[in-house]
Amino acid sequence: MQTLGERLKAVRRRLGMSQEELATRSGVAQASIDVVESGKRHYMRSDVLARLVKALGVSADELLGTEPDK
Repeated sequence: MQTLGERLKAVRRRLGMSQEELATRSGVAQASIDVVESGKRHYMRSDVLARLVKALGVSADELLGTEPDK
């Protein structure tokens, strides 16, 4: 099972976006994105999650790994 950071990094890379670009688009500090992606933090506040999903154009379920099986 992937971690939140692994899912965030995979989505960001799939979209061809750097951490810096995601930070600019979302208003979330690049350092915060890096901390989550590197596995040093395994959670994020709901408002941060909301800004990231909006900037990435994905659902919160996709980042949290809670999408139902198809």
